[in-house]
Amino acid sequence: MKTSRISWIDWAKVLAIAMVVPIHIPQEHGAQPVTYFEVFIVQAFFFYSGYLKKVPNDIKSNLQKYWHGLIVPYLIYNFLFYPYWFAKFYITNHGMPTITEAIKPIVGIFLLQIETMISCGLNSVTYFLVTLLIMHLLLDICHQIKYGKWLMFGFCIIGCILYTLSKYNYFTRELVFVGLFKSIPFYYLGFLCKQYHVFEKVDFKKDLGNFLLTLIISIASFYYHATESNFALHMISFWPTVLFGILAFTFFCKLLDGIHSNIVVNYSNGTMAFIGLHWMIAGTIRYGILRPLFHVPNDYVYSSAEAYLLALVVTLILYPIILFFLKKCPWILGKRTNFANEA
Repeated sequence: MKTSRISWIDWAKVLAIAMVVPIHIPQEHGAQPVTYFEVFIVQAFFFYSGYLKKVPNDIKSNLQKYWHGLIVPYLIYNFLFYPYWFAKFYITNHGMPTITEAIKPIVGIFLLQIETMISCGLNSVTYFLVTLLIMHLLLDICHQIKYGKWLMFGFCIIGCILYTLSKYNYFTRELVFVGLFKSIPFYYLGFLCKQYHVFEKVDFKKDLGNFLLTLIISIASFYYHATESNFALHMISFWPTVLFGILAFTFFCKLLDGIHSNIVVNYSNGTMAFIGLHWMIAGTIRYGILRPLFHVPNDYVYSSAEAYLLALVVTLILYPIILFFLKKCPWILGKRTNFANEA
């Protein structure tokens, strides 16, 4: 059964995932506006994933959905990444990896990109899929038990506390766990917004006013957060900075609701390809083109303008790849045959 699309959600997914690309490109410290977006854009994607999460009913059927929608793509994009990792290792280390070095990233796939004596991260950005899987499972379980809503609130509070502690003494730097701690409150907020029909009505004038208001608040909050030297105040200001950043971004996307584009829909359906391939494509351009032709050093740091230009090139390269996946192998995108909005 085909479900109707939410146009502004398509815009939100595409713009959010497109903004992740320059964030993952090495840039000058404090480069703007990348640093502003970096504070909230990944949490925005978790927010929209929560917004699109259907009310859990049958955990067994949900597990099948997660297998096809998250686990299979996670495995595919990591194994696709391995030849790139191997070539990059050879280029940057001027030689082949040892057997132990070559095996560590493969082990890392199954240890969720965790760095240990026997493993290392491979396609580390795919941590998003693992973190999202954990969030989905927590919500599914909580929805099945009495007082589960309060338990989810508890997980959100615990996440805030653990993220603050991890920033204070870095007791963990593993992306899966850090991402879970800092993002679960916004994932669950997105889910609640959908249940209480927040953002469902599109009113251009109201959305424009809300966008301008939340944008001003988010920029002011970001400036305070970025310049506050007191650790406690710095961390306390993090949460409203992210929240108002997400709200401003959401209201902006609602302003685009009346603009319908097949290109946006295709990109929206192909966000999994963005997650799985953008780092490899950017790296291939760096080591396969810029390094040999323009002698760009391995540790080169891009300017903000260069990062955005490279991100645009990556986005354009991804489009025909997404079209091919949609037509020939939608399972690589975590889909089967239905391309309606999905988390």
